[in-house]
Amino acid sequence: MISNVIKIDTELQHRISANPPQESELKSVVERSVVLIVDDSLMVREMLTETFTREGYQIKQACDGLDAWEKLKAGLSCDLILCDIEMPRMNGLELLSHLQQDEKLSAIPFAVLTSHTDRKLREQAIEQGAKGYFLKPHAETMLVESAERLLAGDSLLRKRAA
Repeated sequence: MISNVIKIDTELQHRISANPPQESELKSVVERSVVLIVDDSLMVREMLTETFTREGYQIKQACDGLDAWEKLKAGLSCDLILCDIEMPRMNGLELLSHLQQDEKLSAIPFAVLTSHTDRKLREQAIEQGAKGYFLKPHAETMLVESAERLLAGDSLLRKRAA
């Protein structure tokens, strides 16, 4: 279905299919992993929650960057953050900037999930430390596989050479 096609770099598709993590390795990662979904759209949060819960993940939600930041600073523990860019109060890039300034929180893999196709936003996210950048609408299978790679320590993005 066309609406479920994710626009993702050919190189990333190749990297994921050429070096898939072992199933047993992924199962153990998934069973203990908590994903924080940050999006101002309740519908998007619920859809992602359903997708990742079905795959065995534990899910936490935040309605915007400020909500996520407050929860994380209050002690919410998570293994991966999937975050929209455009949100009220604190956008995704502002949240990423805050996370990168915190020694403990900067270690959490952060992936952007957005409808913005602006290359500058993507480059800014990469520069700030995002490990993944996905366009809405997304293909569930690719997003889950990518999350597994991020949890295994891979970065799905590369900084451009100057």
